[in-house]
Amino acid sequence: MRIAGLIIPYFQYGIMISQNRKHHAARRVDELVTQYARSSGKMRNQYWRLIEVICRRTSLLSPRFAIQKAVCPIDHEQIIKACYRIAMYRRNWIKHPETWQVATQNPFLQMQSLVKHLFDRYPVPDYLAKAWWSTESDYLWGITLYRFLAQGKSIRQFHYLKNLHLTKRMAGFFMHAPVDLAPQAALRWSQILGMQGDERLARVLIQRSRLDELVTDEPFWETVIRFLIQNQPISADEIVQIVEFIFQQRFEPAEKIWGKGAGSCPVQPDFSLKGRSLMSLRRHMIHWRSDLIEKGMMPPPEVDPLDFPWRRSAIGEFECELEGQIWSIEEVLTPRQLQIESKIMNHCVETYLNECVRRKTTIWSMKVKAGQRRRRQLTIEVLPQKKLICEARGKNNCEPNPTVRQVLNRWALQECLTFSKSV
Repeated sequence: MRIAGLIIPYFQYGIMISQNRKHHAARRVDELVTQYARSSGKMRNQYWRLIEVICRRTSLLSPRFAIQKAVCPIDHEQIIKACYRIAMYRRNWIKHPETWQVATQNPFLQMQSLVKHLFDRYPVPDYLAKAWWSTESDYLWGITLYRFLAQGKSIRQFHYLKNLHLTKRMAGFFMHAPVDLAPQAALRWSQILGMQGDERLARVLIQRSRLDELVTDEPFWETVIRFLIQNQPISADEIVQIVEFIFQQRFEPAEKIWGKGAGSCPVQPDFSLKGRSLMSLRRHMIHWRSDLIEKGMMPPPEVDPLDFPWRRSAIGEFECELEGQIWSIEEVLTPRQLQIESKIMNHCVETYLNECVRRKTTIWSMKVKAGQRRRRQLTIEVLPQKKLICEARGKNNCEPNPTVRQVLNRWALQECLTFSKSV
């Protein structure tokens, strides 16, 4: 009897908690529905039609559903958000929401069937329906793709694929990709299987690497995927390491990978797997620092990257005497020299580091010696391939005075340099 006396109050307390939770959930649903209605504008009528149909035909917006949402793949806000997004594209509806027939109790499948009822003129992969209630930042991309396919167009014609080339075989795999994949992950899946790769490799790249979605320079990454396919089997950890290593070498700023002073240009911006075997790639992944030092591409350990010089240009330096003073023009050859030039002259020439390292441009410093001191007078940019002086600025970006201009003209005559129209 004592046990029963204890059980009854706890049972009543449990009912009270459940009722409070339902009341709170119902109030939360009302707030969300009203919040989205306020911002729905001209599509408000269609938005309310969807909300009404869902409330009449399902329990998706009921308090009971809110209590069970911990084990459900979709919640109240996602459902309301989906109604808002579906209403935005009301002109693409091919049927009325009121004619929708609910044939399942599964919340996910109910929303999926509503989307298909309203938009699908032609079959669309089931997993793409998630885009309508997705919380991911690229949801709009997925919705655009869904509407595109629902009109009967091929994924190969989709104009937002960022240079991803899909064959007919790949397009077939995309239409039957696993339902747990996001749209861009499904594209990667279909690409790998279409190139004779297996599901294991596809899962590793999608779940553990940065190739889970489309990236910049897709044609290059296609060569990486082909390399991985040709060299299977490789352990999952090594696959991830290879992808990360290649990304760091070809795309990450050198300053982040090599160290301070290496600049924002990648360590190996032209890195390629052409002609490499798996063994040679493994060796390079271990010894890449010493390999680059040996090739003269990066500084040895005892040299500060800020003092590591890039290759001197074929243009000669200059010195002359004018008005009793010694004038000189010298090439800036290290990141530190570039920083000092920029700081003293108070302009942005230090941002030219990448172009200097890659020898796309050259920077020169004009100085005059008066007594024991040498003072900077002008910073000059010369394009080495064209031997063209494209910029010449004094301190605070001022124009050169007549004396400075005379020295500049003498140097240009000595080295057969030409001037751009802006100098």
